Amino acid sequence: MMYPTKLLKGGIDPPSVTTVPPGSAIVNAALPSRALIPLLQHAGAPARCLVKPGDLVREGMIIGRAEGLRSAHVHASIPGVVREVRPFTLPTGESCEAVTIELGGSFETSGKPTVRRAWDGLHRADLLQKIRAAGVVGLGGESLPTHLKLAADAGRAVSLLAANGLDCEPSLSVDAALLRQKPAEIVEGLRICQSLLSPRRTVLALGDHSEELVGEFERLIDRCGMTAEVLVLPARYPQGHEQLVASAISGTPPGADPTVTVLNVATLLAVFDAVVLERPLIERVMTVTGSTLSRPQNLKVRLGARVGDLLEECGGQPATQKVVMGGPMRGVSVQSLDLPVTKGTLGILALGASEARAPAELPCIRCGACIEACPWGLAPTRLFKLVRIGKATAAFREGLSRCTECGCCSYVCPSRIPLSSILGQGKLRHSREATR
Repeated sequence: MMYPTKLLKGGIDPPSVTTVPPGSAIVNAALPSRALIPLLQHAGAPARCLVKPGDLVREGMIIGRAEGLRSAHVHASIPGVVREVRPFTLPTGESCEAVTIELGGSFETSGKPTVRRAWDGLHRADLLQKIRAAGVVGLGGESLPTHLKLAADAGRAVSLLAANGLDCEPSLSVDAALLRQKPAEIVEGLRICQSLLSPRRTVLALGDHSEELVGEFERLIDRCGMTAEVLVLPARYPQGHEQLVASAISGTPPGADPTVTVLNVATLLAVFDAVVLERPLIERVMTVTGSTLSRPQNLKVRLGARVGDLLEECGGQPATQKVVMGGPMRGVSVQSLDLPVTKGTLGILALGASEARAPAELPCIRCGACIEACPWGLAPTRLFKLVRIGKATAAFREGLSRCTECGCCSYVCPSRIPLSSILGQGKLRHSREATR
């Protein structure tokens, strides 16, 4: 299988902290006895709460209605009784209301025979409404409501629809596992999106660790009569970023072509569930791993499940010194194990003392390693110095807005300067100054 001609510049190959091979079976996590469900699990404003303490809720029932363009509906992941509605702070620092549901009553869909519904004859507006009603958002980390990405204006040409099968971070193997266990559903989800966008070109991008799946996906694509290509990209971090995937396929600079749509394969599976099974987004697959876990796994988890319970299910040990929600490069360190899984939770890492210890920062030696590693063609050392002396606006003029805080610069820095987090602070500072 040939690689596209435009491949990732820079990037890194960090060692993985996971022992979950891509071919490992996805395991159903235990159902939570209580689910804490935040009403902000998407890119826009928090959903409006529709329930109160004492209310009975059904599995999959809408409990938060989307408010605003970039908001998404939120559903009950388990049946039961609403015990509490309270203010809640997410690991990102954002605030919203959260609904606590205590498990009780019968399940209306789980464990029951699934009925597949034909969709080919549905109007475009009906397909988009099914995806919107299910609360589907991007499951690769961006959390933008998926119906917005698929609601291209009539007459606007879409040059490329890309299915992104590369895991977005080292140590996470969710997408690789889904490609192996849900290939037909992913292809059908891609076909639904293709029917909505009518792109000139459709591509399924796999990482080189999934190259053996090319033949199977080509057969599935042929069987359903869809026109699409299967390409293989080197799984060098951060090649899984949607702009870099699009750039590698199209040959254009990252972000240069606004007519490209990229959807993560987990999102395509959620589209399939929403349209074919009429199932809302109430669970997701995630990697739970780390050096202090005896049974790291890819788990299918109900939204609202407690982080501590999942670590225990994967053999958590007292040696754990640090817990990260997300991946090792862009994840967020958390202090509480009572936090819930949300639509945007890609993984949980349990780290030991040696991994949790932050190295001492030393002066910059101007080695240029961060410049070579930056996949966006930036000079992180220059931008970091501008931010540190309070010149965030000048840093923006030199390209700070293109920084995605992927962490490559911090990883390769021999002086252990936290370049990525400092550049993130500069972006935040500039944003605040711009709104004054």
